Amino acid sequence: MSRCLFAVVVGCLVACTLQRSEAAAEWKYRKGTHFIIQYEQDISDNLASDTLREAERFYDTLARQIGYTRYRKFWTWDQRVKIVLYADQESYVRETGLPAWSGGGATQYHRQLKSRAIVSYRQERNFLNKILPHEISHLILADFFGKTPVPLWFNEGVAQLQESGKVAEARRLIAKVAGIGYVIPLESLVRMDVRIQTNQGVVLIFYAQSVSIVDFLIRQHGNRRFQNLCRFMREGLPFQRALGKAYTGIFDSPAQLEEKWLYSVKN
Repeated sequence: MSRCLFAVVVGCLVACTLQRSEAAAEWKYRKGTHFIIQYEQDISDNLASDTLREAERFYDTLARQIGYTRYRKFWTWDQRVKIVLYADQESYVRETGLPAWSGGGATQYHRQLKSRAIVSYRQERNFLNKILPHEISHLILADFFGKTPVPLWFNEGVAQLQESGKVAEARRLIAKVAGIGYVIPLESLVRMDVRIQTNQGVVLIFYAQSVSIVDFLIRQHGNRRFQNLCRFMREGLPFQRALGKAYTGIFDSPAQLEEKWLYSVKN
């Protein structure tokens, strides 16, 4: 199952699990500005420190990109996010009830921890450079946009942007499919719910195209306009209107964004 697809399922499970975590393990802690690392005794302090450092770095990067910090000081003091690290996959599965194939997950509120939470385990090789930044991104975006509906492709595009190597990977795939004219029209992408898509080829293109377009917006036109796009959507404007307002004179419509993005992919 796709890493991004299972995150939706895992998020629901995480909110209701870790039932025995406090009693089942002796925990150690590392505390930062926005995160608290809660980790089992068998995990090295170095790994916990690395996790905290990377989490704070991902937070700062995404907060700058979307203009998150201009509203208030999120995730500080008693609002800090808990990152729970188990010693191994067996403990992770036993204590959370999550499936063995899942590398980690996140929830906006965990009943036992009384906070936002991200869970994983030491042996997960993709945790620091893929799972951690992806889940932090989803939590930040959920806080930033609140109940305002945001296109799924945009949410997933921003989340993937933080993953190591994801943009280059997406660029290679999009270059191949764009060459034969097989990309998803942006008008369709905006309305698409990939969670119910059964064609795995379409799923791969959806995620690759999502991160590629977000990367194009930031790389070609800077953070300020992208922050404005996020702000206008946060204020309730649908994507099409927010795009035209944030990129006045550059993109008059999603179709024009698609055209210029495709040109950049092919050249």
